[in-house]
Amino acid sequence: MIESHIFEIDGIFLGLFIKDCTRCEKRFYAVHDAVKSFHNHVFDRSGILLQEISRQFRRIKSTGASI
Repeated sequence: MIESHIFEIDGIFLGLFIKDCTRCEKRFYAVHDAVKSFHNHVFDRSGILLQEISRQFRRIKSTGASI
């Protein structure tokens, strides 16, 4: 692993963005059940993936599901 960045919302660890090689894109390694559907998705520079992960997590959190 060359580089990694923790991704959390409201102090809750959701996963990591991991870069395995110098030319590779960063991929999301999901560790929280609420965002497992995004596991292994490629990070894009536009920030859309971050927005989608955040939206899904907040939606599930607001429904009162156990997090």
